[in-house]
Amino acid sequence: MNELYLFLAVIVGMFLAACSVALIALGKMIDRCPMENDEVRERSLASPAEATKLAALILLALYIPGMWAILQEGRTTIIIGITTMFAVCLFAFTALVFSYAVLGTLKRKSKTRRDAVLSATPTVATPAPVSPRFEKSLPGSHLYKRQAANFLVDALVKKD
Repeated sequence: MNELYLFLAVIVGMFLAACSVALIALGKMIDRCPMENDEVRERSLASPAEATKLAALILLALYIPGMWAILQEGRTTIIIGITTMFAVCLFAFTALVFSYAVLGTLKRKSKTRRDAVLSATPTVATPAPVSPRFEKSLPGSHLYKRQAANFLVDALVKKD
């Protein structure tokens, strides 16, 4: 039965190594995302790059005692080791999901800010081509429908 526990420790170790690399990469990407007040932003231990490095160290610090506990002979230490391995995997997965969500939110926010700057510049609107089935409708009605749809989509997407 020890072979099964050793196999579990190796699989969890490979999973944690991959998660640690991904966490550090996501932390660096989040740290590079531009902020509104980027000039006054301080880089400290709480910045995303350092926080994800710290999370990767915590993963390693919890993995080693869990692996040690799995390889012991006592039933309670094996159970404690398996529980520790499971908790470390959940911590890694939660950290990955949270980092990805933060990165997505920051990118969406910078995209809407960029779109707001682009929409502030005056442009000449060109009407969209009318499909043959709506040709007999009132002139300009397709523009109204398009503007109403854009307004509704913007109202649903906007989360301020």
